[in-house]
Amino acid sequence: MQPTILGYALIGLTIAEPRSGYALRKVFENTPLGRFSSSPGSIYPALRKLTEADLLEQKPIFGGNKLAFHPTSKGRRWMREWLMTPVTVDEVANNIDLALLRFAFSESIEEPEITLTFLRSFQVAVQTHLNALNTFMASADGQELSLHGSLAMQNGIAGYDAHLVWAAHAIQKFETTKV
Repeated sequence: MQPTILGYALIGLTIAEPRSGYALRKVFENTPLGRFSSSPGSIYPALRKLTEADLLEQKPIFGGNKLAFHPTSKGRRWMREWLMTPVTVDEVANNIDLALLRFAFSESIEEPEITLTFLRSFQVAVQTHLNALNTFMASADGQELSLHGSLAMQNGIAGYDAHLVWAAHAIQKFETTKV
C-alpha cells in the first residue's frame, strides 16, 4: 500500500504527537490541513487502512483506556522516504501545496541536510517551471492570450517568483543556523 496525501499527513501528525482519531480530525478541522480533508468519512477509513498496512498502530495513552495512533517503524520509514523524495517540476506545477506539506513534516526527520536537499530540489523545480512559464509568455502563444489569460499567467508567475524568494531565504536560514 502506498499512502495517500491524507495518509502521509496522518502519519506525520502522529510522529509529532500520538493522537486519537478524534484529535487527528480536530487538527484537520482547525488548521490549514483541512485542505486535505477534515471529513470523518475520509479520516477514519484512512486510519483503518494505515493500521491494516502496519504504518500506524493504536496504543493506550499513558496506560489508560483511551487509544492513540502511533507510527510503526514501517510508517516512520515510509514517511522518511516520502520526505526525502526530491521535488519535481510536475509537483510544483500541479500540487505545490503537497511539496510544502512535505517541507512542514521534514522537521520530524531532525536532519538539517535532508531539509536542505529538499529545499534545493524545490528551488530547482520552481525555477525550471518558472522558466517554462516565462518562455511561454514571451512566445507567440503567450502573446495570443486574452487580457484575462495574460493577467492570470502574470499572477501565477508572481506566485512562483515568491516561492523562489522563500526557498532562497529558507536555504539561507538552514545553512546559517543548522537547525
